[in-house]
Amino acid sequence: MPRGTLITPDGTRIAYRTDLPPRGPAGPTTSPPVLLLDGPTGHATDFDDLTARLCEDGHRVVRYEARGDGRAVQDMRATADAAALLRHLGLAPAVLIARSEGGRTARELACAAPHLVLSLILLDGPPDAGRKDDVRDTHPTLALRADRATPHDPHTLHEAISTFLQRTGATRKDAAHA
Repeated sequence: MPRGTLITPDGTRIAYRTDLPPRGPAGPTTSPPVLLLDGPTGHATDFDDLTARLCEDGHRVVRYEARGDGRAVQDMRATADAAALLRHLGLAPAVLIARSEGGRTARELACAAPHLVLSLILLDGPPDAGRKDDVRDTHPTLALRADRATPHDPHTLHEAISTFLQRTGATRKDAAHA
């Protein structure tokens, strides 16, 4: 699992990790990259099981610790951090999978830089996380409540995400980032 650090324009260091799909005889993956976004109280390790399953499906998965104390996650710095990370790693367009307050960051990023986002998957986010009309008009969006799937139920969550990505065509070769 390669690790790295991105230094943002304001000098903040953002540690991230990239999980890669296993190499097989099929060659380059046709599955889009995934950026996992969590709220300020979450940790990148909360997504370990889901990350392993997504990698098995051929996705390159990037996760990082969001900066902030709760309010900072809501401002444009969080959106700029996610955009900078996608650009730095050359992962656009990516599927954004967001939990909790990370859903706001994902939604704002999809509005501010739609070319960086392939689709949104919002897990147990704030009540308004999936309601912004301009996001749904431009990006396929899946919103899951905690009672249906959470990162603590990786099998159910993985099933829902895989079905959504197949249904929206996000696993097509022309939509993927090799």
